[in-house]
Amino acid sequence: MINRRRHKRILISGSATLEFIKRGEIQSIETLIANVSLQGIGLYSYSSIKVGTSVSISALFISAEGGLKNDSIEGLVINNRKIGKTHLLGIQFAEELSAQNQPSLFRHLQNTLPNL
Repeated sequence: MINRRRHKRILISGSATLEFIKRGEIQSIETLIANVSLQGIGLYSYSSIKVGTSVSISALFISAEGGLKNDSIEGLVINNRKIGKTHLLGIQFAEELSAQNQPSLFRHLQNTLPNL
C-alpha cells in the first residue's frame, strides 16, 4: 500500500463535534479523535457519514501542556471505514491548519513535531 500523505499524523486525545447537512437539515454528531495532521483528521464515530460530505469540525482536546483546548475547521469526508460497530472517518481539511486560524491545534502539532 502506497502512503500518499504529505504530512505526518499524530495521536491526540480529544473529541470533536461534526455538523453537516443531511436531507436539507443540519445534523450534529459526537466523535472521538484518533489522529490529526496539518491536512486532516481521523475520527471514530458510531454514526456513518457519506464520503463527499462537507463538515464543520469543533475539536476539544488535551494539549501538549495538559490543558483543554479547542479549535474549529471545515473539511470534507474522504474516507469512511467500518470497524465493528464504529466508523473511522477520514476528513481532509478545506485549508491546511495554520497558527492564525487554528492556533491551539497548530501549536499542539508544533510541540509534537518539532520540524513542522
